[in-house]
Amino acid sequence: MKTMQFLILITAVAFFAGCATVPKELVNARWAYLQASTGPAAQLVPAELHQAQEALNLAEQSFRKDSNSYKTRDLAYVAERKSELAGALGVMAADKARTANANTYFQKKQTEIVAQGKQDLKDSEARTAEVAAQGKRDLKDSEARTAEVAAQGKQDLKNSEARTAEVAAQGKRDLSDSEKRTSDALDALVKFVAVREEERGLVITLSGNILFRSAESTLLPSAKVKLDRVAEALLAIPARRLTIEGHTDSQGSDRDNLNLSQGRADAVRNYLIERSYPADRIQSYGLGEGSPIASNASAEGRANNRRVEIVIERDLHVSNQ
Repeated sequence: MKTMQFLILITAVAFFAGCATVPKELVNARWAYLQASTGPAAQLVPAELHQAQEALNLAEQSFRKDSNSYKTRDLAYVAERKSELAGALGVMAADKARTANANTYFQKKQTEIVAQGKQDLKDSEARTAEVAAQGKRDLKDSEARTAEVAAQGKQDLKNSEARTAEVAAQGKRDLSDSEKRTSDALDALVKFVAVREEERGLVITLSGNILFRSAESTLLPSAKVKLDRVAEALLAIPARRLTIEGHTDSQGSDRDNLNLSQGRADAVRNYLIERSYPADRIQSYGLGEGSPIASNASAEGRANNRRVEIVIERDLHVSNQ
């Protein structure tokens, strides 16, 4: 029976010794207890062996809670010493029965082991106190860092809110300035050209007679002066999409009128681009005679139909309407 128990204990110790996560002190404690429990201590000093077993149980419990703590190592060290003490006491008790010198050796060994045990316990308590003090310092440092981060976060939030408010205020000022420039530009525009609001947008109408010679698409010098003022007003407004439409009266063939109206629309577009209006925001179309605004039966009506219209996207409005 003892042989079977010994083999089982040997196997258990070998298994735990092979686990990389088991502290060396706990492996030593298990082996020391194994040796003590299979020796004479089990019969001669059972109380000391029981103390060793309890000490080993405490080390095992600490290992299950935290396999790599100082407490586990310290308890294992104490358990090893108690197992060694129990084993030694068992051997001494056996020797004492056989020889008179065993008592002297037993007393000496017991004194050494007890002294070592006390020293080990003292060292363990010192290490435990040191670990606790370090834990308190670490906690204090962590709380200080947390408070610092929280304070910085509040300051960052405050700064962000201030910047957001500043950006919003600047945006309102910019919008107000932009709306005023737009209003002023449109007020100036309606003083020298015909401007009207339609569903498709704001329409600036320029008479063909003041822009081009009869049947030509080359801008007159006087037309450039007027277009300079139109361009100045348009550039004062936030860039919008423009549609340049060329129109003719009904005289001449449809094809000739279509080509002539396209050429005139392109001429106005190109001139506005030369005056720095974004090219990608202007389109030009020749509509020929297809969209009259007056009767072509009279000279006055035909003059009104010969025109170029600049259509500004719908979200702009004349301020004095």
